[in-house]
Amino acid sequence: MFLDKYLTEYDDTLSGEINIDPLGTLVIWSAYGQKIFSNRVNSISNDVRNYTLNLFNHHLIRQIDGDDSIQLSKRLSNLYGSKNALTFKYSCLVYLENLFVYSILKHDHKPSIDSGGVLGITKARRTWSETGGNPTLSFSHDAKEQLLVRQLSLGVSGRYKTPFVEIGYFDGYYHYDLPRATDLWSRTEKFIHCSKSLSKSNKLIADHLRELLAQNADVPQMSFEAISPEIHSTLSTTFASSGSVGKYARQYWLESTGLDFGAAGALLKVLDANASKKVPDALDAQSLIHRTEREGLHADAVEKFENIELLEPFLADITLLFFLSICKKSQEIGEVVKQWTVFNRDNKTLVNGALRVQEKMAVLQVLTGTAKSRLSKLLQLSSQTTVEAQIQHILDYHKQVMLNRGQVSWVKVESNGTLKVNVRPSKMPVPEDWPVGCWYNNYYIPQFMSLVDGYQGGVQ
Repeated sequence: MFLDKYLTEYDDTLSGEINIDPLGTLVIWSAYGQKIFSNRVNSISNDVRNYTLNLFNHHLIRQIDGDDSIQLSKRLSNLYGSKNALTFKYSCLVYLENLFVYSILKHDHKPSIDSGGVLGITKARRTWSETGGNPTLSFSHDAKEQLLVRQLSLGVSGRYKTPFVEIGYFDGYYHYDLPRATDLWSRTEKFIHCSKSLSKSNKLIADHLRELLAQNADVPQMSFEAISPEIHSTLSTTFASSGSVGKYARQYWLESTGLDFGAAGALLKVLDANASKKVPDALDAQSLIHRTEREGLHADAVEKFENIELLEPFLADITLLFFLSICKKSQEIGEVVKQWTVFNRDNKTLVNGALRVQEKMAVLQVLTGTAKSRLSKLLQLSSQTTVEAQIQHILDYHKQVMLNRGQVSWVKVESNGTLKVNVRPSKMPVPEDWPVGCWYNNYYIPQFMSLVDGYQGGVQ
């Protein structure tokens, strides 16, 4: 059925990064990152313009659903049943996202308009060129009308659905009338109507949809040139860039997401202070977390940082040893052991790292399901007293991860102790890039930095 791919339960054994996550640690470290950001930020939900566009679109749909003066034509009523139908909302989302993309393209020549990061713009450019700048917009959720493959999953609404559900705007079926959503939508109304550009865009597009939905057709259509120029001009100005949106939306989103409190708030303070410098420092996940001010911070927030600081060097060292094992098409385990010492590691490195994590029960309590079982397997390195045994343990673990995915392991150990790599060998790690205690995984810190950069008006 059409809805199956959108309504199935989340499977934490699957990942969109399976081809770059051979050790399956994404499910581990992402859990600690989400503890900091409360599922408000991830690898695909980190842009304040898209955050605000999604809010704007859902506000419009909610408004249309509640406005009895906006009626569906007879054929649309037969097709969708009502304006509250999930499929009707899908069609609204696809149409509104496409209208935004083409509006940006129409005004892309303006210096203030930034088309970078606009989802679906690649296909839109082709269609724009083929139609002489006059594409037809169709009110439908059919695949042929989508500017992205699986747009309802990978477009703005799909990518930002999880944060919006977590915040409380709606549930997984786009029901807006949840008790916990009342205050959110009340503040959203105020936010939109207090912004001249948002308010104007809202009225113009609502009137446009009133006209469109009155068409007595299964798939109402309108050419882009037939749509009021005021609509695409105002829409492109309202959502010109992440920085321009961040200037008027920062306070609203900080209040709605809570990202200015707790651990996330401590990170935000460091980023804001850094942005105010004439020459901001180059910060990564490790340096940013280390620079957080923890005095006066709630113990729970401090623990989120401490868990990562304890766990990440261990995960990074495991990753390094795995990379050393796959940097040649064929090599003896003894060669990997020698290289391990070049990086100032020895047989106690992973043992001690595992023991430190095991000694703090709070670290393990963060995880459930697949993440917990995988970390538990890796922590068994505490009993492997030789580097050879540690390599074998990591490769056995990797093999099981790949087997669970229905894939072949990247490397195997021959009976004579030779490592045979089944994929293109990785680049040989450089000792200067892997100092003792370094981090490899990012815990969604870069994504948070991207979001905050928009909040700051794109000043970095």
